[in-house]
Amino acid sequence: MANQREYRPPTSRSSRGWALAGAAVAAAIGIAIVARPHPAAEPTAAVAPETKTIAFNADRAFSDLTKQVEFGPRVPNMKGHQPCLDYFVKTLTPLADSVTKQEFSQRIRGEKLPMTNVIARWDGRPGSAPGSGVLLCAHWDTRPTADYEQSSDRRRKPIPGANDGASGAAVLLELARQFKQAAPTVPVMLVLFDGEDYGPGIEDMFLGSVYFADHLPANTPKRGVLIDMIGDRELSIPQEGNSLNAARDVVEEIYAIAQRKGLDRQFPAQAGANIEDDHMPLNKKGLHVADLIDFDYGPGHSWWHTLADTPDKCSSASLKAVGDVLLEWVYRRK
Repeated sequence: MANQREYRPPTSRSSRGWALAGAAVAAAIGIAIVARPHPAAEPTAAVAPETKTIAFNADRAFSDLTKQVEFGPRVPNMKGHQPCLDYFVKTLTPLADSVTKQEFSQRIRGEKLPMTNVIARWDGRPGSAPGSGVLLCAHWDTRPTADYEQSSDRRRKPIPGANDGASGAAVLLELARQFKQAAPTVPVMLVLFDGEDYGPGIEDMFLGSVYFADHLPANTPKRGVLIDMIGDRELSIPQEGNSLNAARDVVEEIYAIAQRKGLDRQFPAQAGANIEDDHMPLNKKGLHVADLIDFDYGPGHSWWHTLADTPDKCSSASLKAVGDVLLEWVYRRK
């Protein structure tokens, strides 16, 4: 993911600190900030009775996070990529009504990159209202270069991607287990995007979501949530600006649920930065997809795209906060 401006080479660490002290700092480093926070509103759909059988297993989700990191960097043509893909397919197949692999490739700087989006579906109750389904997304690949390391040798290494990649996929895998336990009443499509973080420039990012958006499967739900970098042990997910512009209805529902659950600290109902992420290609196709992202990772955002993105920087409690909110959001649909 990236801010509104294109990727900049890591000439100095001070040039990439994020706007935590106000709009003046934000302008200095090139992040667009939404002018005013938007208050959360109550969702209108009723809670399905199945929710009483559901319990997001935070320890199991964190185990999924560490398992992905143990595979090694999940970069196309690197050795950790295929085993991790196999793990996702093997895990999801007995949980979902259907699992498909959306395979594609792209040539970047002379190298052919085979990539795969993983798509799992739950059919929902027969006769579900048209348009009632939901889309849940995350990227599973990792950055091939640690762009913000101080030494050139370290910058050439791929990141571990515990938070930036593994955290979102881990939450989705645990949601899938809950959907098996109690089937959602509305159709659910879960998508793990490949090629989100390849780069280094923004023109070579979001490859999986762009391909998905250009080849939307039949009956893709129109409303959805993307989760990215949500494992931070000091989790704080403000309302992402582009999401407010394109999927305000989804944002309002998510933050109302979080507020009711007492998760105001993790989900502050205040404006955040405008982030370029996998939701952008989807929203350009007319979908309403909100991005839940904590884009302040480590002191001064110092762990992002570095070799420090390891499981000890993440928390099972953060995974659970996001998972609990998304579970209620899905089961409130009818």
